[in-house]
Amino acid sequence: MAPSTKLALANALKAQLQKKFLDDITVKELVEACEINRQTFYYHFQDIYDLLRWLLEHETGEALGGAEDWQAALLDAFRYIRDNHMVIYHIYRSAGRDNLLDCPFYSLARAIASASLEREARELRLPEADADFLTDFYMYAIAGVMIGWFAGDMREEPEELVGRLSRLLEGEFRRSAEKFAPEETAV
Repeated sequence: MAPSTKLALANALKAQLQKKFLDDITVKELVEACEINRQTFYYHFQDIYDLLRWLLEHETGEALGGAEDWQAALLDAFRYIRDNHMVIYHIYRSAGRDNLLDCPFYSLARAIASASLEREARELRLPEADADFLTDFYMYAIAGVMIGWFAGDMREEPEELVGRLSRLLEGEFRRSAEKFAPEETAV
């Protein structure tokens, strides 16, 4: 699959999301913007929601890629939300989204939670089901804070929120993982 075609479609979707809700965007608009045919779109993606998921994965990687720890990643996530607030608003307020996990809040929060648990508890060898449970728990907690901040017109500075979350979560990824670790690996 041609990454440049996928990226062009993702950029076209993002440009449309600057102006209107996800539900109002059509494949026709995207293929016309990219000067490709519909068949090419469907070669790469099943539908617009599939493209949205790809866009969010790509943007999450870009937004959080350089972070050295979860606090830096969280700060990058809040800045990403602030910098892309109109796009996020048009995704989040779209009635047609079948799954909240297609929203940037959850994509960013999942990446942070997953990487943090991996980094903080690598040697504990958590069972996959428990690692997934803890990742989901922290994802929903972090995403909830992001959504509340976004819905409150982003009045608080990202640095202030990260400071609060840092006080709350410092060491908690490790402590939580220890509670779920098999006896032979728990420290």
